[in-house]
Amino acid sequence: MSISKKIIIPLFCVMFSLVSCEKTLNEDPQSIIAPDAFFKTVDQCRQATNGVYSHLPGLFNQKGFWAVTMAGTDLFMNQGGTTTIRAIQDYNFSSATEENSHAVWRVCYAAIKDANFVISRISASEIDEEVKNELLGESKFLRAMYYYILTNTFGDVPVWTEELNMDEVAQLPRSPIAEVRGQMILDLQEAIASLPANYDSSNTGRVTKGAALTLLAKIYLFDKNWQQAYDTALQVKDGEYILLPSYAELFDPSNKSKNNQESIFEIQYARNAETNQNFIVNSFYSWFFPTGDASGGTYAGVDFGTILLQSYPQYYPSNHLISLYALQDERREVSLSWGYNGQNFNRGSKENSRPWFGPKFWDLTANRTASEKNFYFLRYADVIMILAEAANELGNTGEAVTYLNMIRQRVKADLASASLSQPQLREEIMEERAREFVGEFQRKWDLSRWNKLTDAMRNVQGDNAAGIKNVKPHHVLFPIPYDEIVKNRNLSQNEGYN
Repeated sequence: MSISKKIIIPLFCVMFSLVSCEKTLNEDPQSIIAPDAFFKTVDQCRQATNGVYSHLPGLFNQKGFWAVTMAGTDLFMNQGGTTTIRAIQDYNFSSATEENSHAVWRVCYAAIKDANFVISRISASEIDEEVKNELLGESKFLRAMYYYILTNTFGDVPVWTEELNMDEVAQLPRSPIAEVRGQMILDLQEAIASLPANYDSSNTGRVTKGAALTLLAKIYLFDKNWQQAYDTALQVKDGEYILLPSYAELFDPSNKSKNNQESIFEIQYARNAETNQNFIVNSFYSWFFPTGDASGGTYAGVDFGTILLQSYPQYYPSNHLISLYALQDERREVSLSWGYNGQNFNRGSKENSRPWFGPKFWDLTANRTASEKNFYFLRYADVIMILAEAANELGNTGEAVTYLNMIRQRVKADLASASLSQPQLREEIMEERAREFVGEFQRKWDLSRWNKLTDAMRNVQGDNAAGIKNVKPHHVLFPIPYDEIVKNRNLSQNEGYN
């Protein structure tokens, strides 16, 4: 069963009210099955595991998730149409007003609750042991992934792995981030031991051993455990993945690049362009696409050859981002755009001279706001960049330059010099991550783990004077949602927030 089209199972939706059902699926449950009567067969256990995946498309399609990972950084500017996102950009928010991070908290914990339930019930099932361990590995990876998002957003958070009732969960205090990451590492180590290296085409999108290794390497990177980050990433380097020859191929705006050889784990979306039927979709592209013209059919004066697109452009590139790309860097024309198909835009995203975000962000097969473009969560270029960063921090600058130049060589950018010092190379790696991963939900987390958020904001003086004035060191994390603290008096607030 392919996750890309069948991840949300109506039967599972009956069992878990937190999992939303997609109305276009034509599989109707014939009866309500109690959880104790479920988990009897491999198919039932796999359906339950699919339910843990099913939170991902909704989470990554949240405007709030886009805001907490991109707004208020040195790469993205918000037009101000959504006041709560503008408040993040200007660093003018509180625990009561920052509703974008509230949604991230709710969805991640709903998913963790389901993951704990599924892990508990599959562990007790009598299905084949090899299949059981594989399914447990998938849910443990996903639980670690949801905690990864929570800790990157909030720092210390409540951690639990048992099948608890909601009264117990509602009284849990925050656990130190080291304890939460310790659980994430344990989950991923167990997942690595049981997950396959790959699947057949009918199971595209499921978690692999490479995905678990890559996420584990990233957690070690956040912990500044450089040797383990390096050693773990090296296991992926010698595995199933490659750098595609072309950066543009990675982000084909007609969605021909989904689940390619560079992709390690993607958030899966699907719609049928022939029947115009939507399955699981997102609206991400519409927030980055050029403004539609009043006459209709064109966008900033350019005909894209379709009448099904929709544009609500909220984000435009900072001048700092534009300056990061050399003219010969092939990522420049993929991440940014001054025109399309030989036609120049007749106006820019903010100023006549400023480009729009480019094909990396677009979906030219969309039906209005219904896009099936997948989101990369982990890809092989990140593994190479982990190796570069870890090697540099371990003092192996020559090796680090080799890895960095693997990324640059693909896009025909100038190669880094082998004579760079460790501090110089560190800065080069930080800038390279901005160029390579813009729009892939990483920038705020990178700046926070480097303790570079306030420094980076100085790069956007002309774009965001308010943000530069207001940003403080504590803004590397978002406040614990006020509503959660009201409900659970055992929760404490992050430093710097009321």
